[in-house]
Amino acid sequence: MPFVSKKPKLKLSEEELKILGSASRSRTMPLRTIERAKMILGYYKGDTTSAIARNLGTNRQKVGRTIDKALAFGVKVALEDHHRKGRPRSISSEARAWIISLACSKPKDYGYASELWTNRALTRHIRENCTEQCFPELSRLSGGTVSKILSKSMIKTHKISGYIERSLYWRALICSRESSM
Repeated sequence: MPFVSKKPKLKLSEEELKILGSASRSRTMPLRTIERAKMILGYYKGDTTSAIARNLGTNRQKVGRTIDKALAFGVKVALEDHHRKGRPRSISSEARAWIISLACSKPKDYGYASELWTNRALTRHIRENCTEQCFPELSRLSGGTVSKILSKSMIKTHKISGYIERSLYWRALICSRESSM
């Protein structure tokens, strides 16, 4: 005896059929929408999920999820993606604040010879000192992640707008030239 589906039949209105028909033939819609429209139309015609998956070159689970979404929420919702939160942050807000405070300070304050942080030096310093600061999640931090954190805060460690010492030097130089004239 062949397998009999336990899922209910899909009932579509004329408007929904028009939407699915135009979506399945579209050349401008996203491919995922076209594929989902073809899945729903195939199920409406009576094809099995295995046959639909075989015809579209995808897997049965994907077809099943799309059909279940169409049965539960309707055709229009089934053609769209569900909104999701995304992956949770692995770096806490306190750790991000610590990284930003380090980037805003000078490397000379921590015993380094350079006057500006490079991304590599800052990343190395964070990895070496993260456990002392109670941020063990930063022990495997990459330079790209440091760069992303700093760019979101609009911090550029390699650029300095100017020094107070430099402006005092130029004033002193100008004053000494004026007094010698």
